[in-house]
Amino acid sequence: MSRLYRPFMRVACIAAAALAACAQMRAQPPRTFDLNGNLKLVDLPPEATPVEAIVVRLHPKKGGAFDIQADPDPDGTSVMKNVRPGRCSLEVPVRGRILHFTIGSQNLAPDAFHLDSSVADTLQIALSLKISSLFVTVRGLPSEGGGIVALLAPAVALRLSCYSFALRGVKTEYRSIPPGRSRIFIVDSRFVNHVSAYAPRFPDFLENQATEVEVLDEGKTKATAACLNARTVRQAFAQAGPVL
Repeated sequence: MSRLYRPFMRVACIAAAALAACAQMRAQPPRTFDLNGNLKLVDLPPEATPVEAIVVRLHPKKGGAFDIQADPDPDGTSVMKNVRPGRCSLEVPVRGRILHFTIGSQNLAPDAFHLDSSVADTLQIALSLKISSLFVTVRGLPSEGGGIVALLAPAVALRLSCYSFALRGVKTEYRSIPPGRSRIFIVDSRFVNHVSAYAPRFPDFLENQATEVEVLDEGKTKATAACLNARTVRQAFAQAGPVL
């Protein structure tokens, strides 16, 4: 081989080795890590579910990844094993309102936050289980009244925390409602599962048709909400796009 070409061959070999190393690094799965957590329940109603009976889950936003869950001990502490870096949402299957959700000094949005292996602080969650009452008057209720439900989506929501209630006429009182700002959707029962999936995730979902209400801590809150027609709801699904 000519001496003239040897330096070029050496450079080409080094470049090829670097590309191979980069490709190997990209092929490796992201490193998992363990995440410490603490769940605190406040404003407990009588006969409240103990904290150790509540499951805390992380739902990865990336398709194909599995949920990670932890079972708190009686003090509310837990460890989530083999957490993958990336964007997640929080799921705690209780009817409550988030008061505090942080890692260290960083406030997190329960439906979209990022985790990586550099996390050293504890994931802190404080939930209020206080309940109140809501009295709803429905406008535009079909004369037969069958198959129509009321859905309540709290503004500070846990994932999947959209509550559905059967209508018992034009005026219905609902108890065991979390205080705070919420949106009311009066829809056909066929759309319950879809609206329950979209409403907590998209604050602008049916924003001009839903009824906003501030449920008071004490006493009875009253609200008037319009029944939404099927075409309006279907259009909202199409505009919102897929739910991950």
